[in-house]
Amino acid sequence: MSVYQEAKGSPILKAVIVVLFGVLAYVLYEPYMIREQEETNKRESRARMINIRQAQLLHIGQFGRYNTSVDSLVSFVNTLPDSIRTMHFRPLALSSFVPESLLHTPKSWRPYFLQVVDTTAIKKYLVDDPDGYGSIGSLTDDSRVNKASWEE
Repeated sequence: MSVYQEAKGSPILKAVIVVLFGVLAYVLYEPYMIREQEETNKRESRARMINIRQAQLLHIGQFGRYNTSVDSLVSFVNTLPDSIRTMHFRPLALSSFVPESLLHTPKSWRPYFLQVVDTTAIKKYLVDDPDGYGSIGSLTDDSRVNKASWEE
């Protein structure tokens, strides 16, 4: 008789252990994937808002006022030569820059909130992400014109 004996146990118990191990691995891995996706959405949305800011700066430089809608801002960017687009707009987190990316957020696909106040001495605008990843500008604070909330 050998000192080493083969382990005994039911095949059902072994299958349950394997399934529980798989569930444990999934439970540990899922929050990591959620955090990674959330971080990617945040980087992508902030890059898009920075490009909206750049488009607004180009627009006010050319016309003396901010654009009041994102749709017409995209039309304005489409009229710019490719050389200006490559020089002024940053690539997105997931792809290269395309003007249509300014229209909506990457997470919920909702449009960015854009509001302009050009009746005061200092023209102001606010771009806000409906998913809560930040904003650029302020309608009330003159010191926050063109400043992103995450750049402070």
